Amino acid sequence: MSSYVYYNPEGYNPSTGIYASSQIFTGDWENELASLKFTPKGKTTDEHINAADIDKHFDGEDVRYLFNSFKSEDGLSTTTEIASFWEEENPENFSYTDSYYNSPKLAAIIDWFQCEKTRCRIFQQQPHTTLDIHTDFDNQRGNEHGETLRIFVQLNDMPGGAWFRFKTEDSEVSINLQKGQFLIFNPDHTGHGTENVTEIPRNTFMLVVKRNEWIDNLVGAKNMEFINIDEMVATQNEVIAA
Repeated sequence: MSSYVYYNPEGYNPSTGIYASSQIFTGDWENELASLKFTPKGKTTDEHINAADIDKHFDGEDVRYLFNSFKSEDGLSTTTEIASFWEEENPENFSYTDSYYNSPKLAAIIDWFQCEKTRCRIFQQQPHTTLDIHTDFDNQRGNEHGETLRIFVQLNDMPGGAWFRFKTEDSEVSINLQKGQFLIFNPDHTGHGTENVTEIPRNTFMLVVKRNEWIDNLVGAKNMEFINIDEMVATQNEVIAA
């Protein structure tokens, strides 16, 4: 009789690992993307933050990396950062912007994630740009409101060359997401970077969220799940009209 046994992998650990989703959003939100205006990240008044940005190849008005906020501290779509960088982000202090209210399909993607959110923004990486692998300080600033995770949602098709690159305590991976697919990871423990070698910009939702049971229970799907955003918004409109 064989003594071999199957190994039972534990799977996604939200604090140290990466979740590349079995769920994929489908639909046509290209018109909403096209109507958005994007701005550079800009410099802050904190020289320590500016120095860290330069280490990550952000440089003030650098137009290689543009943003549009759907939820920000002051409720403006042009605000991409927070006033007190060294303090934990409290979801109660953030408000949805005009971009959120004017983009029902993109807003529906944000709303699908049943967790508390602070900053929600689209990161538009221009062609032939690289953001080196790095870690951040989200959880070092405190966990009074819960463990902070980040969600990246790919918003346009990028065949053959828009990569998310990760380093964990035991793995190094490069992932080219399909449109509508997403990633979840802890930015303090997971090295993360991006590389766009194509001729077009890549649009990615960046959601800063608080870990909860709903996020932990996303894993374990036996098959891919497709979430039709067009149908979701149409149903919401029918309910409102009724």
